[in-house]
Amino acid sequence: MDRVTQGDEAAFTQLRSYFHMPAFKFCSVLLKDDTEAESIIDSVFDKIWNERLAFNTEGNFQSYLFSNLKDQIFGKMKKYSDPAARKQYLDRIQSFRAG
Repeated sequence: MDRVTQGDEAAFTQLRSYFHMPAFKFCSVLLKDDTEAESIIDSVFDKIWNERLAFNTEGNFQSYLFSNLKDQIFGKMKKYSDPAARKQYLDRIQSFRAG
């Protein structure tokens, strides 16, 4: 992550490749929409790149990544006005954590 914070695009590409599949599985399970999952992953990695100078390299990148993914997904789901859709989303998060 040190190289990424210094602007090393190759290191960022490696980091993104390494975490892409776990991030995709996480988003896809929660969203049930592969296209939307990819969109959120792209958005989060863009944010990480754009804010790389502020990243605490002592922190856990995986936790940071998944926290950002979860926040993006939750933001999407907040748009649902249907209480049943919200409950379904929360149930999926619980089952993902348990499994």
